[in-house]
Amino acid sequence: ADARRQNFGQVRNSFIRIYDMTTEEEVAKYELEEDFSRETALEFGRLYRKDNDWRFQAVGQGYNSGLQGFVDKYAS
Repeated sequence: ADARRQNFGQVRNSFIRIYDMTTEEEVAKYELEEDFSRETALEFGRLYRKDNDWRFQAVGQGYNSGLQGFVDKYAS
C-alpha cells in the first residue's frame, strides 16, 4: 500500500456484516465512518467467543505502519 500510495481514506462505503448461517439473519454490522487517510491497515473489529456465545466488538483502529504494525501489536 505504501509503494502504491494507497490508504483506507480512499475506500468509500466500507463495512463488515456478520450473518448467522443457520437463521440467515444479520447479527452485526459495522460501518466504517472515520477518515483513515494515513492508515494502510485497519482492524474493523474482533469476533470472539464468551460463555458459549459469539460476540463482536467494533474496534475501528487504523495502523499507518501497514499490516506489519497490526501483526506486531498481537505478536508481543
